[in-house]
Amino acid sequence: MNTKLLAGPILRRATKNRVCVWLATVDPLSLQLTIIDADRNTVGQSDLGQLPLQHVKLGKNLHIYLLQARASDAAGYRIDELFYYCIDILGADNNRTPLFSDEELGKLTYGTHPYPSFYIPGKLKWILHGSCRKPHGGFDARTQAPLPDALAHGHTLLEQTCNDIAQRPAVLLLTGDQIYADDVAVSLLAMLRPQALAITGAQETLPLVSGAASAGDFLDPATIPLHGRKQALQEKHNGIDSGFSSGQSENHLFTFGEFAAMYVYAFGNYQAWEPVWDQNVLQNLGVADSAGTVFEKQLQPLRSYHGTLPNIRRLLANVATYMIFDDHDVTDDWNITQDWYDGVRQSPLGQRIVSNALAAYWAFQAWGNDPDNFDKDLLITIALHLGDANNDPDVGARYDLHTWKSRGWGFSVPTDPPIIAIDSRTQRQFESKYYSAQLLDRYALDWLRVEWVKLKTGQQITGDTCPILIAATPVMGYAVVEAFQHLALWFAGKVENYKWVQRLESLIGVQGYLTGRLVNTLDAESWHSNKEGFVNFMDALSQRMEITRCTFLSGDVHYAFSAGATFKHGNGRLFCYQLTSSALSNEPNANQSRFLETTAKETAKTIVQRNWSIFPSKCWKTEVQLLQAENSDKRVSAVCNLGLVEFVGGIPVAHTLLTGSGNVTFKLPAPSVP
Repeated sequence: MNTKLLAGPILRRATKNRVCVWLATVDPLSLQLTIIDADRNTVGQSDLGQLPLQHVKLGKNLHIYLLQARASDAAGYRIDELFYYCIDILGADNNRTPLFSDEELGKLTYGTHPYPSFYIPGKLKWILHGSCRKPHGGFDARTQAPLPDALAHGHTLLEQTCNDIAQRPAVLLLTGDQIYADDVAVSLLAMLRPQALAITGAQETLPLVSGAASAGDFLDPATIPLHGRKQALQEKHNGIDSGFSSGQSENHLFTFGEFAAMYVYAFGNYQAWEPVWDQNVLQNLGVADSAGTVFEKQLQPLRSYHGTLPNIRRLLANVATYMIFDDHDVTDDWNITQDWYDGVRQSPLGQRIVSNALAAYWAFQAWGNDPDNFDKDLLITIALHLGDANNDPDVGARYDLHTWKSRGWGFSVPTDPPIIAIDSRTQRQFESKYYSAQLLDRYALDWLRVEWVKLKTGQQITGDTCPILIAATPVMGYAVVEAFQHLALWFAGKVENYKWVQRLESLIGVQGYLTGRLVNTLDAESWHSNKEGFVNFMDALSQRMEITRCTFLSGDVHYAFSAGATFKHGNGRLFCYQLTSSALSNEPNANQSRFLETTAKETAKTIVQRNWSIFPSKCWKTEVQLLQAENSDKRVSAVCNLGLVEFVGGIPVAHTLLTGSGNVTFKLPAPSVP
């Protein structure tokens, strides 16, 4: 085993002009990425100079690399042709030593290929997408059997198609919740804590009060027993707790090192770290009494997930992978309402945990989506804080403010059709303290328009182009679930219209509190939860960007479906596909699964939502047709799955859910004119 490597390689942004490969190491190395064609000719190589930035130290034994190889030919890399990549260590005398031995390459490659392989598509033919990888979430409540991480079905597919570009997926889109920072298995946290200390070289403490200076002002997570962090999050300091609302936060990740260790594990676990499988060993490490039977319940699903990790690592090395966050990458309910935002923002502890999550997200996910989105200032801020052994309050304040206020998380990819990943978590518009927010504020909508113009000036895009928009939660959601949420919120609004309720809430300063509680409890943050925000978003697409058809790829909801939909407002007309794949590893319980599948069978007709108004300019209408699977009676599937989308001529024609136990395929209708 290569003792220098922690995680990777992961093939990240791969376009006609540049190929990026991500990896994490224990020691600083001088690394060079080389792109090779099928005839073993070098067609691209990373620059050994300082620009572009390709390496950052984020801990004593944690070095993150994003190696970037520009094409040697001014015309760029050739399309629809198989390429390989290799990584070499350069010595002081310029000697080259392969980073991976032949034995290690055998664990990274498919078929008879000598190195990890990939291709850059002229037109997208096949893409993979999925979300929600909870390590202990793969469990079939009906059969009481553990389930493998469905992302591993992508590995199986690449094994079968590695030599056939016509059938091989070119892109993998991970659309949110790549980790579950708030809901960590107790035996997994028992492993992550010492590994976090090993890679960062120091135990991080977190501020409990503003301007924390003395030792008593900081929380040392090592002093909290396993399965005891929820209580620590709820404890008040100067009258303020963390502000977090996750109901499963007993083993919440706290430190940057813990977030980093979680990613190292989830991205393939190269060093073969082992969760604590023995309950007696776990007890000796110190476990809160509240753990109860949690260990036994989590054990088998976690073992199943653990067993898939080598195949996940191989998959990520061989397909261009793009990632965008959702709430669990940070914490459940992240920015769900202004009340949540304000509560966590004013809590030094809650604020720092979110900052740690975002710093780790940048290093392990965001950087590789598009390196050009991030300037050196963010890197300096993160590295300065992580290297600060004295808990300088000014350094900490810079870290918290800079990570929270960064707006570069969304990105686009110039594929055909093009891909735009939307950040609907950090750019929300809060209109009141407790009510559902607009998921994109006006600046985010402007950003979306800018990305579209950039794509249009860089490639051939016509009125028939059907762009792929990654939206973490479905834009055209499953109407039955969303209608239930809307009914509950309507009822809360009715109650809060009573004058005595208003007076009571006004007296104690919590106007809208009941609605806010329901928003949090029901996770009421769909696009339709704030209809003004929904219409603003759809107007931006159909009128300002003049898009007539698009594909929404989503996850988040822990079930999967396919739909064809139309939106009409004023002069705007948009036909869209809503393709939802969720979860990779977080299956609903038996009752939830039965509810979803039973109600979906009754939802055969087109669901219409509209805004009635005496003013024609304010009238809008959506029609959503939930599609039935070709090879089953299902319209909604609650089985853990990985989505596979087939394109013909830039239009999606089929959406298949890879489940490992009978794939479910939805044939998609031709786009219609609204």
